[in-house]
Amino acid sequence: MSWVDCMRLRRFAASVRAVGWINCLISIVLSLVHATEHWDVLIVGTLWATTGFGLAYGTAWLIDRHAERIVGR
Repeated sequence: MSWVDCMRLRRFAASVRAVGWINCLISIVLSLVHATEHWDVLIVGTLWATTGFGLAYGTAWLIDRHAERIVGR
């Protein structure tokens, strides 16, 4: 049963990473679209995308680590 739980957590971690990628792409595209008016929008959008991407990958890493501990038991 622990292997099944591990794989379920790994799929969830992959979903979290996908949300991070989607956030990154949408934020960058919207920033580029609106950057013609104000360049500070590009900077804020890039920082937002980077922060969201980092949080998503950090969360996914923690979930993967927890999945490894389940299998180790």
